[in-house]
Amino acid sequence: MEVVIKKEYVYLGIGFLSVAVIGTVAILIARSRSKIDLNKFDSPDIPGSGKCMDKTFLKMLQQLQKKSGYPIFDWINSGARSVYWNSRVGGVQNSAHKIPACKAVDIGTKNKTIRDNLVKAAREIGFKRIGIGSKMIHLDNDNTKKQYVAWGYPAGSPPPYNPFA
Repeated sequence: MEVVIKKEYVYLGIGFLSVAVIGTVAILIARSRSKIDLNKFDSPDIPGSGKCMDKTFLKMLQQLQKKSGYPIFDWINSGARSVYWNSRVGGVQNSAHKIPACKAVDIGTKNKTIRDNLVKAAREIGFKRIGIGSKMIHLDNDNTKKQYVAWGYPAGSPPPYNPFA
């Protein structure tokens, strides 16, 4: 008995296989691009400590990057901090940066325009605590602290503007 396979079925099979392979590759690429390098959040004195970063906070940062179009994960100056490192950089005693809270980040910006765009986008996404320096912003989502508040740097100075006003 001879089996006859029509050319149309072969072409159809190759087409389905191609779509499946291309779709799988596209999904893998998308997943790898959305993955966050938690080492960017490490306290300098504790390698791997960035793994403590709050998952909800990280999702908000991803939304901020998407909304603003800026590579904020490449601009992180400070994420998780040990007690020692927090003290060394002059952080407040109850800092949201400190391990195990890990609910804060400082993002360096190149200029005032970028800084202001990030602050506006952060407020729209739902960040309720924003510190504003000349070329940086602090964001946290520590709900144990006063909400809808902005402050300036150096510590104690008023913010250049209040995004919540």
